Amino acid sequence: MKTFKNNIKYILGIAGLAAVLGLSLNSCTKLDPKLYSDLTTKNAYSTESDINAALTGVYTSLSPYPGDAYLYYAGYLVMITDYATDIGFSTAAGDPTRMSNFTYDDNNRYFKFNYQNMYQVISNANMLIDRIESVTIPDDRKKKIIAQARFLRSLSYMDLTDAWGPVPLITTVKNPTESYNEPLVAVEKIDAQIAEDCQYAIDNLPEKWSDELGIGRATKGAALTLMGKMYMRSHNYEKAKTYIDQVLALRDKGVYTLNPDFKKEWSDNNKMDMGLIFGILHEPTLNGGEITNHFGPTDNPEVPDRWQYYGVSLDFWRKYSDLDPRKKFFYYNYTGKAARDKNTKYGFFYMLPAKGQTTPPSDTVKFLQNVATKKYSYDMVNNSYLDGRTIQVLRLADVILCKAEIENALNGPAAALPYINEVRKRAGAPEYGKHPDFPSPASKEAMIDALVDERGFELVFEYKRRQDLIRLGRYEKVSNAYLKGRGLKENVTEAMRYFPYPLEEARLHQEMTTANPSRLPK
Repeated sequence: MKTFKNNIKYILGIAGLAAVLGLSLNSCTKLDPKLYSDLTTKNAYSTESDINAALTGVYTSLSPYPGDAYLYYAGYLVMITDYATDIGFSTAAGDPTRMSNFTYDDNNRYFKFNYQNMYQVISNANMLIDRIESVTIPDDRKKKIIAQARFLRSLSYMDLTDAWGPVPLITTVKNPTESYNEPLVAVEKIDAQIAEDCQYAIDNLPEKWSDELGIGRATKGAALTLMGKMYMRSHNYEKAKTYIDQVLALRDKGVYTLNPDFKKEWSDNNKMDMGLIFGILHEPTLNGGEITNHFGPTDNPEVPDRWQYYGVSLDFWRKYSDLDPRKKFFYYNYTGKAARDKNTKYGFFYMLPAKGQTTPPSDTVKFLQNVATKKYSYDMVNNSYLDGRTIQVLRLADVILCKAEIENALNGPAAALPYINEVRKRAGAPEYGKHPDFPSPASKEAMIDALVDERGFELVFEYKRRQDLIRLGRYEKVSNAYLKGRGLKENVTEAMRYFPYPLEEARLHQEMTTANPSRLPK
């Protein structure tokens, strides 16, 4: 058997078999896969080595297009999570601006590509689970492979239902020509499938993989975290507690730990931080991604030639307390790398305007319209166009804040206080109840408000904000306040908690066509 270490180039981004076989497509989407070999579904799944490569392909499809990755978890997911909230602000015309202004329609490319790539993961997982039964593999190893595929499938179904609610539920291999107009399935039924998949993963995945086999693979802790978050979404906090507490028990055993310096979690020198529960790895020499290009600062000498395509709104950034060191974990107030003109070697000074300030103090100053987070460019080892950043999907700080939310729901704000303060203390921010400007939240509702803020401050641009606001009952209020502050129409309604189905899908699906009008901004 080839070890995972020998296959590391695949998990870091070279497409595995399942990611490239045209007949593996079983979603109701119309996908156009790129073929990298002449393997077919008839000859590709015959050995354990084939299955290992196929599993790698499932992982790879979370961050597709190796060597030039920007789809799904490699960047595009931010547009249907954080961007359609108070966090996102775009300076790019077209679909990005429509997302951050809440003026999107069903033809937005971020709906189309995220939906398709989520189903690509599901399709690849389904194919592997189906084909592995005919391959001779020791039972313990077979179960671990299936468990990983089922975890990845459940992750994509969680993302699909967060964005669109009812979607087609497909867990078997189907001919793509026969899979159009699959019925929409209620979120509750999909949650039952997520629970079944996650439980299988919990039962069959290790707490930690060996160094040789496990870099980048799903673990028991990842499945526990996803299961807990699924129950939180439906406000079943009793069940959520069961799983989130097990993750924290793994922390107590030393499997996970918070890095004392929150910035170091994002260092390019620290790809596998002890607070990382599940993430996507890249290496510039093998499968560099583009996440630093999209999230990095404009014309910055420290991280040059980046685009600030996904920028954090000034309105959200200003919510941070000046006493919170995380407020400084953005790029602002710097002198640009590029010369202002041919007559000088000096760059523009990129300055944060004071609230209400509209005129730069001199012609050598440019006002920033948004700020770039340092999360995807901090402590860069390699400044190449295709970067080697780790994309954190699930991490310990998120779980600790989940615990605070659970305790608040079940036992009140005093029970939640130690957990929200643990995250704030690690960041160096004032703790609630220990600073005159931050009194302890006195009610469950006050603690929810504090958690809404804290989850935003800690998890900005980690694909969490929209579902957090919806789950905590603050989506319309926070989003409309953001629009009002920008002088835009306050058009966010409860019906917009689900996005319109992508236009290409809706044209082929009567249920989607019927649902879409109510989901569009008015």
